Amino acid sequence: MFKIKPWLSITLLVAALFQINAHAQSSRLEVELTLADLNVQPYHRPYVAVWLETPERKHVTTLALWVQKAEWFKDLRQWWRKAGKSNAQFDGVSGATKRAGTYTISWDGKDLGGNPVQPGKYLLNIEVVREEGGRDYSRVELDLTQSEKITIEGKNEFTTSFVTVSAR
Repeated sequence: MFKIKPWLSITLLVAALFQINAHAQSSRLEVELTLADLNVQPYHRPYVAVWLETPERKHVTTLALWVQKAEWFKDLRQWWRKAGKSNAQFDGVSGATKRAGTYTISWDGKDLGGNPVQPGKYLLNIEVVREEGGRDYSRVELDLTQSEKITIEGKNEFTTSFVTVSAR
């Protein structure tokens, strides 16, 4: 029979408690993004990328990526430079393009690998691009240790939108 030494049991218990605590401490975000209802012809549904960067502008994770085909990732120029060229898999956050309207993007505080993102200050980026249309890009600073609601002003392709940070 295999016996575990008492000090090993305590070490494993402490490690498990830190894992549970780290998971419970993950902040959450809700991005309420409003795509503009434009009266233009032809109208193509926009490509959208929403991602987090460190204050030094290093990509942390992508929260949403709405593009019909991977070959059009490059049209989201800002996102492409930061994350699109990487070998990361965006299956869990990618989806079809959407028509004008308001959409909620929820983020559970984890990166694409399922690891909790450390609390602190980050830059939230939103890029909206439409074929034969305009381009909007906005970046706001947020702090994952502070619960707050931030307003983001879009100019062309998206209108006034909101980010709600729920710090844990």
